Order: sequence, then structure tokens, then C-alpha cells
Amino acid sequence: MRKPILAATILAAAAGLAVPAVAHAAPSANTDVTFIVAGQGGDLSITAGPLGTIVPNVAGTAATGALPPVSVSDNRNGSPRAWTTTASSTDFVSDDQTIPKSAVTYTANAVVGKVGGGTLASTGAQTLDGPKAVVNRSGLTWPLEVATWSPSLNVAYPGGASIGTYSGTITVSVA
Repeated sequence: MRKPILAATILAAAAGLAVPAVAHAAPSANTDVTFIVAGQGGDLSITAGPLGTIVPNVAGTAATGALPPVSVSDNRNGSPRAWTTTASSTDFVSDDQTIPKSAVTYTANAVVGKVGGGTLASTGAQTLDGPKAVVNRSGLTWPLEVATWSPSLNVAYPGGASIGTYSGTITVSVA
């Protein structure tokens, strides 16, 4: 008598294993998400101080000094973006003498402000006998970036210069 009950119990247990379990899906909710990464729709601009003063060195062979900081702001659309800052000079002129622009050297020092990939670097000391690239930026991916540097200027006059006040213009542009 025990055998049929044991067999029935085993058979019922086996049948329970063979019956597939019914899975109920967990409740859920969906949210569609959309976002846009875009530039500021702005422009590329440059600012520099209006006046710089340099002083003659002790040897009397050059006038040197720091100019006011220069800043480039880039909030254009598109990625990656690039720009180059160019410096140029006029001759430095006094009442009776001219120091040619080929004697002028511009250096972009301590370039800071890089955000969002790529490179931002000074090109080092540049003789301004013509327009020269002084800072290069490439691979910019951030929507807004402001790069700043402290330029220095050297106006050489190795053969000496007449006493007087010399004036010239340094122009920086960005494209």
C-alpha cells in the first residue's frame, strides 16, 4: 500500500516540474528623452588693451616689455572648430628716425583657457616683418571658450636709436 502512494507523490512532483511557470511582466513606464548639443550661435572675437608701454633695456639695444592681455572668445556653432591669431606691426617712428617692423618681436606668453579637446598653443617669438601666427587653436569641441595670454614685445635697435618717443601699432586679429 505504501508503494502506490509513494508512486503517486513522485508522479505528482514530476508533473509539477514539467508544467511551465507563468511569468508575469513587471510593470514599467517609458520616457522618451531628446536633447540638443549646440554652439552658442555666436562668433569668434578678440580683445586687447588699447595701450602698451615698453622701456629701453640697460644696454640700449632694444625696448622690451609686457603688453596688456589678449583674449579670444569662440562661441560659434560646429565642432571641432579651429582658429589662428595673427600679429602684425607698423614701423616704430619718432620725429627723426624709424625703427622698421622687421625689428619687432612678439611673443604670446602663458596661453590659458583650453576647454574641450584639441590643442591651444603659442607659436613662440615671432618677428613681425609681416603678419605672423602667434597662437593656434584646433580641435575645439566645447560650446564656449575664452583663451587668454600675456604678450611681450621686443623692439630691437642694435645700432642705437636717437633720443625721442617712438610710436607704432601692434595689431592682433583672429580667423
